[in-house]
Amino acid sequence: MTTAIPEVSIHDVTALAERAKSDAITFVEDNRVEVVDHASLERAAGVRRQIGEKLKGITATLAQPKAWAYGVHRWFCSLEAAAKAPYEILDKYEAESIKHYNDAQTRARETRERELADRRRRDEQARVIQEAATLERQGHGALASALVEDALTAPAPVVVLVDEVRAVVKFRRTWHHEVTDAELVPREFLTPDDSKLRKHATNMQGTAHVPGVRFYYVDEPIR
Repeated sequence: MTTAIPEVSIHDVTALAERAKSDAITFVEDNRVEVVDHASLERAAGVRRQIGEKLKGITATLAQPKAWAYGVHRWFCSLEAAAKAPYEILDKYEAESIKHYNDAQTRARETRERELADRRRRDEQARVIQEAATLERQGHGALASALVEDALTAPAPVVVLVDEVRAVVKFRRTWHHEVTDAELVPREFLTPDDSKLRKHATNMQGTAHVPGVRFYYVDEPIR
């Protein structure tokens, strides 16, 4: 069963917040304490206790308006989500379908590019061999050998076919990674686990020890 949240007046809440802000500014101006001795230490601690009570009061006063606003926000969000859902479901389906088609077309295009590159290299090598044979007959053996060697060691020409999918659809390329052997990862790509180190320091208190790590404490005064 859903509990009804009583509507509140935005005007009243705004006025209440403004009064609270004004009271806070006055309190700060009247109660700033620099701790220089034991007496001022006690006054500063007392001021912090008052601050704690005032913060609790503000939170309690605004609890109902916040709950009302949150409830209204959630209601609007549910309406928005319900209206968007059919479009988002179809959009996800179409995006996946396009991705699978693009992947298949990319593999086929790259295979075709390699085949064309190999064919062009073979054609070029055949042409050079014929030219070398002519030079050989003309008595230019050294030149003929150099031409053949260059042709056989030359890399395949680069062939780039038109990407017909990207002529229709725009893509955003994101790179990902997968660690295949953690022992081989360079040190600059390793990040210490700060959360685990903090937990270890808290559990071990002053006895925590991890090679390459300095543990220290900071005392923060609490109310």
